[in-house]
Amino acid sequence: MKSKITYCSRIIRYFMFTLVVMSLMPEKVNAQQILTGELSKTYQITLKDGSIVSGILLSVTDKEVIIHSGTIGEVRLQKENIKTMVPVSSIDEKKSEIWFANPNPTKYLLGNSAIPLEKNSGYYQNTWIFVNSFSYAFTNNFSISGGFEIISLMAKEGPYAYYINPKVSFKVADNFYAGGSLLYANTLRHIGDFGGLGTLNAFGTYGNKNNNITGALGWGWANGNFSSKPVITISGMTRLSKRVALVSENWIVPAGASSNSYYGIFSYGIRFLGEKTSIDLAFVNNPDIAKEMSIGIPWLDFVINF
Repeated sequence: MKSKITYCSRIIRYFMFTLVVMSLMPEKVNAQQILTGELSKTYQITLKDGSIVSGILLSVTDKEVIIHSGTIGEVRLQKENIKTMVPVSSIDEKKSEIWFANPNPTKYLLGNSAIPLEKNSGYYQNTWIFVNSFSYAFTNNFSISGGFEIISLMAKEGPYAYYINPKVSFKVADNFYAGGSLLYANTLRHIGDFGGLGTLNAFGTYGNKNNNITGALGWGWANGNFSSKPVITISGMTRLSKRVALVSENWIVPAGASSNSYYGIFSYGIRFLGEKTSIDLAFVNNPDIAKEMSIGIPWLDFVINF
């Protein structure tokens, strides 16, 4: 048993190490990018000193980029001082200001939308300090997430729980995405007859990176058998301002194998946005939970995008 735990632990450490190494790649790509763009389009330019300037592209020469900012007028920027130059999506162009891109557009609280991560991008998520997860996109349509809890590591007694979740998703029409994922969870230390569990998931998302709604079906797997009834999930997010969004994830779970009824669990929360980070403060609730905690069970997580 000890050798099995050691072997699995090495696999998980290698997997997490790979994701962390991959997370360093975008900076290299950005540093080597060719600074060019389409005239009359809006771009967000990040300088090497960390400052950000947004505006309509007027001209690009061998040595400088010229834009027109709505607040300070014409701005000339030396190419040698520019770190990145990215186009601003139409959904982030507002009359009063330009929003930075949503740093966490593909994930709700637990589940994902069908909107794919962009190639060579990813994120780290921490939930209630004790659960850590990473996600990385190897292509524009394929990403892998993985995570583990650290309570077992602190106690040094197991069970050392972990999960792996590959995801495939595509844009199939304007504002509509479809995809599927396979979630597998297990423990390094054997617990009774527990041999791991998983879900096979299919989902569709309508909307964009700021405002979307997702419907999903997930068939559970345990002890070599799939459940006959799926878990139904309905999730959504809406961005209220540059730095604030609302997020909700709701689960409709079969009450039992021999029952035709379902059991509902819902959540509601606020998401605070930074240029590369997001923080969720939410509550998980249903009538049974409300009897003990009227507002629901608190949920807290933060995400760092890379």
